[in-house]
Amino acid sequence: MRRFVLAALLAAVATPAHAEIRAVFVGIDKYRFSRANPETPEANFRDLSGAVRDVGTIKDALRRAYALELDREPPGQCQSANQVSITLTDYCATKAAILEAWNRQIDASRPGDTVIFYFAGHGSRFTEATGSEQASGFNSTIMATDAREPGAQAPADILDREIRPIIDRATAAGVRVVTIFDSCNSGTATRNLDAEARTAPPLLVGRVDPIEPPATTGNLGAYRVHLAAAQDGQEAFETGGVGKRGGVFTAALAKALLAQPGSSFADLAVAARETMLAAGQTRQTPHAEGALRATLGGDEVRVPIFEAVRGRDGVNIIGGTLTGITSGSTFVLYPSVSAALPGTTRPLATGTATVIGPGRTQLQLDSAVDLPGRLVARELVHRFETAVPIAVRGNDPALDAALTGIAHARIAPRPQIVIVPGPEVTQLLSPRGAVLARLPTPSDPAFAFLLDRALGKVARVNALTALVSRPQTGKVEFCVQNKTEDFQREVCPGAPAGGRKLALNEHAAIVAKNSAADKRYLYVLGIDPTFSISLLLPPNGARDETKGVGEIIEVPEGQEIKPDTPGSYRFVTLSTDAPIPAQALEQTGLSTVDQEVCLTRLSRQACADAARTRDGALIWVNAWAANLTLAEVK
Repeated sequence: MRRFVLAALLAAVATPAHAEIRAVFVGIDKYRFSRANPETPEANFRDLSGAVRDVGTIKDALRRAYALELDREPPGQCQSANQVSITLTDYCATKAAILEAWNRQIDASRPGDTVIFYFAGHGSRFTEATGSEQASGFNSTIMATDAREPGAQAPADILDREIRPIIDRATAAGVRVVTIFDSCNSGTATRNLDAEARTAPPLLVGRVDPIEPPATTGNLGAYRVHLAAAQDGQEAFETGGVGKRGGVFTAALAKALLAQPGSSFADLAVAARETMLAAGQTRQTPHAEGALRATLGGDEVRVPIFEAVRGRDGVNIIGGTLTGITSGSTFVLYPSVSAALPGTTRPLATGTATVIGPGRTQLQLDSAVDLPGRLVARELVHRFETAVPIAVRGNDPALDAALTGIAHARIAPRPQIVIVPGPEVTQLLSPRGAVLARLPTPSDPAFAFLLDRALGKVARVNALTALVSRPQTGKVEFCVQNKTEDFQREVCPGAPAGGRKLALNEHAAIVAKNSAADKRYLYVLGIDPTFSISLLLPPNGARDETKGVGEIIEVPEGQEIKPDTPGSYRFVTLSTDAPIPAQALEQTGLSTVDQEVCLTRLSRQACADAARTRDGALIWVNAWAANLTLAEVK
């Protein structure tokens, strides 16, 4: 199995050391109750010709682009599996088998892993006997091979509202989900074989409760991405002669995967669209939604941005010392979150942080300019207030030259980071000798930039943990411990001297308690040995809610962390009397090279459209408290 080597991370803090990709592939040409069945000549939909071939096409692309050791189907068999993937085609792809395979792959995954669910076949729609909450009156389905059995008590279509709980269950457990459908996308429902539409008719079902689409982001930073062959109301097409038929979208997506492996989902979707347009396929437009700034098997790229407001005293950023803003740092201002993504639009203005409070920063603009009342600020240059203690092994003039340009690093007898240049790679080590990152040699043109970026991440962690030494108002308690039979979330003993001890590969609970005299917002951030920072509570995408005196916030039952890598970890808990954009503190670890993943103009727009918006908070933080807890995983 191909293992994507990322940072050595705590499962709940970020991506595990060896995040894995699993997959389920479904392709259906032959339907049990189609018009081809002599027993159901009255059926009003036909079999397909290229869906099974599509499975082979997409699997081949994934094997070659990502070195995935996917299962190989024996000739004449309609199902196969190995530890990486499960494939179901034609009569083996029943509704029960499809759902069982998908759930099995999710259950086999750990936080940070990715599960791909690929479907090629008929899509359809259903109407509700008592009406629908959808404006069109329709909801979408994908059709298993046993769909539309005459007289069946329950439909074998897989309804969209049956798909959503599966995705939410996965992302709640920290598992990323990528769904790829080469069928209709809740439109008129089929893959056409020629100019004539061959649509499976709508299905009539009883009234079911309204349901929203799956959340883009789940627990532990997990995300979902959906790539579809067509927009709402469009059909998906097949092309090719006998024995060579295949989905237009699958062929284009496979080409994109091979041409630019490692690209963002936005780039892949746009590349597929351009391929289809170049081939004259103008009747269907691929659809993409979710965490489009992520890469397959990789993290979602998060850009720290802040809400800002224009007032009588100038422009104020909603964020301050508690969210890592420092005096002298420069910011660029935009009209919206999507406009603030790098490479999208020109800023409205620039400014320097001057007066900084716990949750408020005043900007001094570089020039007078007329601005709207609500703005978005993105940090352009960060001014570090302290330097990272480092040590250097060996004598390398190019390394010395690079360090002279990094103000936030100093040679010290007790270093946090040890830099060891070598003939082929430069290693960043912990004081214990653990490898935290591998950079190019100092002679490489990119070395100085990458070293500056890595040491900057260490400095940001130091600033976050230093909050506990500042004057505070109120108190916040935090507990992380292995779950035992007598575990009580309301009674968490104080951490012993030297910090918590957590067992490897055993569930541990995280609980924060408001011990202030009034209501507070609570945030828990996890820091791993590679200096990755992740917001653990509240989970990404969840709403901030105040907690009363003595009230707690915790990781939900069944979603407890499970550390799978030994090492030292830190947990910072913040208590505030007003909400703060705590997600702006998140960062990847030293072993991850941050990059702009939205490469083209069109994909940048797709990324912008998928960017999460934030509700601006106009109440500034006055009272706050911080707690730092150490934990050792052995």
